[in-house]
Amino acid sequence: MAEKIVGVKKPIIPLILARPGALLTGAFVLVLAGLLGLGSVEKDPSVDAFVPSDHPAALARDMARDVFGLEDPVVIGLTAPAGESAFTPARLEALRRIDQGVRGIEGVKKNDVVSLASENAILGSGGDLDVQPIIEDSQLTNAMADQAWERFRAMPMLTDLLASERGDMLVLIVPVETPDNAQGIVQAIKQLASTEAEGHLGVHVAGVATMNARLATMVSSDTRIFVPAAILTVLMILFVALRRFKALLGPLFVIAGAAGVAIGVMGWVGAKYYLLTTALPVVIMAIAVADSLHICTYYLRARALNTSFSARDAASEALHSAWRPVTLTSVTTVAAFSGMSFGAAMQPISEFGIFAALGVTVAWILSLTALPAILILTDLKPSASSDSIASEGRVDRVVSALTTWSFNRPGVAILCVLITISLFVAFGMQAQFDYERQDYFTATDPVRIADQEINRRLGGVNFLDVIVTAKEPGGIMTTSAMSSMQALRAEMADLPLVTNVGGIDEYISLMHEVLTDAEPGSLPDRERAPAQYMFLYETSGAPEDFKQEIDYDYSRALIRAQLSTDNYASTAPTLRALENLVENWSASSGLKAEISGRVAVNVGWMDKLAENHYSSLGMALSLVFLATLLVFRSLAFSLLSTVPLLVGVAAVYASMGALDIAIAPATSMTAAIATGLGIDFGIHLISHLQRKNAQGSIGLEAFSGQYTVVARACFYSAVALGFALAVICISSAPPLRWFGMLVSIGAMGSLLGALLIVPAIWSVYYNIITARRSPNVVST
Repeated sequence: MAEKIVGVKKPIIPLILARPGALLTGAFVLVLAGLLGLGSVEKDPSVDAFVPSDHPAALARDMARDVFGLEDPVVIGLTAPAGESAFTPARLEALRRIDQGVRGIEGVKKNDVVSLASENAILGSGGDLDVQPIIEDSQLTNAMADQAWERFRAMPMLTDLLASERGDMLVLIVPVETPDNAQGIVQAIKQLASTEAEGHLGVHVAGVATMNARLATMVSSDTRIFVPAAILTVLMILFVALRRFKALLGPLFVIAGAAGVAIGVMGWVGAKYYLLTTALPVVIMAIAVADSLHICTYYLRARALNTSFSARDAASEALHSAWRPVTLTSVTTVAAFSGMSFGAAMQPISEFGIFAALGVTVAWILSLTALPAILILTDLKPSASSDSIASEGRVDRVVSALTTWSFNRPGVAILCVLITISLFVAFGMQAQFDYERQDYFTATDPVRIADQEINRRLGGVNFLDVIVTAKEPGGIMTTSAMSSMQALRAEMADLPLVTNVGGIDEYISLMHEVLTDAEPGSLPDRERAPAQYMFLYETSGAPEDFKQEIDYDYSRALIRAQLSTDNYASTAPTLRALENLVENWSASSGLKAEISGRVAVNVGWMDKLAENHYSSLGMALSLVFLATLLVFRSLAFSLLSTVPLLVGVAAVYASMGALDIAIAPATSMTAAIATGLGIDFGIHLISHLQRKNAQGSIGLEAFSGQYTVVARACFYSAVALGFALAVICISSAPPLRWFGMLVSIGAMGSLLGALLIVPAIWSVYYNIITARRSPNVVST
């Protein structure tokens, strides 16, 4: 027999729905106000967005930028055909044209561009110092190309930096004014390099600025794809669940409005749109669809079981049944995102949590106002399709069978869940924190191919710097300071992954060699000789030739190491060793040393991520539990609603461990987000059981009728969540693909956990109550 729908008991609900047109107008104004901020949203795809501004590595990076003009550059690698040299007249001419051309591109720091076309060689003998350009500024001949090769070889500090040791690659390092937002500059550089090198050299454009530009392009393209694809996917799932095209209007307004307002408010308050933010609209829509689906399910069921109900009656009944669980799930989801935000040390992750919580709040408001108003105004009626009934019957039968089995065999069901969690934990223990910039791009992405090719031919262009500071101006230009820096360079060269180390002492040593015929690598004995050598150099060359090695008053110098990789797991031990090295070196040399460079910055923010990751997840779980405790006012119900989350969270880490997915910025949020999504299923089921318990139904009968409707809505919500989040898997950025997959796995794991564990634990509770009431009856 069909379950009878009772009349509306909450007088406030019919009062709210008395004027659906005005209600919808108010909701529309709210959404419109948020959407007006979309035009002000500013994108920031850079990795530095993850770096706390007060981190020591970030502060040292800023100092290096101010003092030495170092920026995350565009790196152009010009490659000769296999087996051939790049030191030919035509190829060196192409290098020179590109060097001159990029300096004219707006946004390029033209005075800081470095290549063999702009570098000088230190020559001379018998007491004479001669400074000559490596590549002569005239029409090149074969002899002059050979001369350029010899002059390059005479400058070992440039080997594998501005040209490969084999001479098959020439390199230009092109700093730009805005390395975090250089799409137009990078495109102009690519076009120029390709045009000038055509027919002579292959062109590979990489570097941090280039990768940031590519990420910015990916953010824009992914956003244009994600939002419509997610909306279309969610609507398809909703149609399968509701079987009415008209039924899609309300949920469409809710999911699009919630996502639009959240992103629009970002524009209003000046928050940045990071690479991670690309997934935010999809996450909000995936959450919003669950509230809409539950309310629409209750509404259609009310009209199906009571044909005399008007749309307003059915909407009132739907709100009476759904407002509490929808409110509870919204509160707990907001708690999860708030916990993730409070526990995060990185601004992109923190802001993701804040605006996700805002989106969930807006979805809750629209679900309880605009959605029922639209249901009333469209006079939505249930589908009479037999396919709909058959479909619902199949889902209901599966849910009922699973529920009955779990209730009748609680020990087996609980044991299965515990074994599953244990297996997940075992796999999850293999998940590791790691990061490598090239992992943000597919294997066929041109920027990744270029980065790999440049690093392969040069042995690595991942920089780890040490800024050396003397106590007074001129303090670097002493033999004792040079000797100390030479010793530090030698020790740095012995560190793992280091392929090359350069510093100002190399130039002083070379000057000493050509001026005195001293042994290569030796330094002068006289304390002020380095300053005198530099004065001699300035008579033939230019003082700015060394601006990236030493500052203008000779009080600070840069020692730069090149590493073969920027992989966090590999470079972190190298950085730790360097930290110990410079600490001891500073104490013995009397010079101050600070670590900087891209590798140091990357390790710094990844350390921060690893340090805060589990505390952030713990914060999310704790706030979710406190929220359930607040709304249920029952420790037992709160514990029961959070137990399924353990399955979802464990499933996320198990997938990361089994599939070798690193815990990195994009994937670090997945467990916390799965917590916010997964709590919904338990709350909806337990809210229904709590009402049944209050009515005295504590046995298997509590899981019939309305429970099946709730469970069916949870099933379709999980499917909609899964498919909506799967849209993220079409991203051109692999980490975002992992993000979508992992959150989907977490949500589905929580659903399965809820469907299994809730009836099983309820059965144990039922058996205990029964035993107390009938102590002589042995429960089965």
